[in-house]
Amino acid sequence: MNFNLDCDRTALLIIDFQADVFDGGALQIVGTEAVLPKAKQVLAAARTIGLPIIHTQEVHRKEMVDFGRELDGVEPVHCLENWAGTDFHPELYPRDGEYAIAKRRYSSFFGTDLEILLRGLKVDTLIIMGTMTNVCVHYTVADAHQKDYNFYVIEDCCAGSDWDAHWAALKAMKYLQRNSLINSQIFLNQTGVTQQIAAEIQSISRAH
Repeated sequence: MNFNLDCDRTALLIIDFQADVFDGGALQIVGTEAVLPKAKQVLAAARTIGLPIIHTQEVHRKEMVDFGRELDGVEPVHCLENWAGTDFHPELYPRDGEYAIAKRRYSSFFGTDLEILLRGLKVDTLIIMGTMTNVCVHYTVADAHQKDYNFYVIEDCCAGSDWDAHWAALKAMKYLQRNSLINSQIFLNQTGVTQQIAAEIQSISRAH
């Protein structure tokens, strides 16, 4: 594994960690309970070292005029603008100074100002975690690759529509950039923030 964190050129991109993808939400995704504590640690570590943090949020108009072909597959109606489940997960909520991007499609680049933001931040490398591995994460990674960004996907901080789709998407992303799959421990090691410290930071954050 050849992963060295350059904080001056790197941002953490958190894709669609919204209430609808966790327990009881419109989108039932495998593995989210295991992902949540690790994602919280990664987010706490990124905040500690001052990494730019970008949160994406899939949002559709309540009139449902912007789903396009999205409902042609197995997904139910989801992430409508007036639904509580569309909001960010309360334990992964953006803070002041972090960036939130609403999107209508799977890729975080499609129809958004993400690329303008990345240019302004002088970022050329993305650390990515989120849902779904095989849909929004994969589409975003493919676009990032075609736009010549380096990317690293934190595989134990992603969840897919099912396990086969999750693993297949990770394999496809690794095909694009051979060293692109990392885990949360590798990221924490690079930040110098241990799991214990990250957990303590999260505990303090909840207390306030």
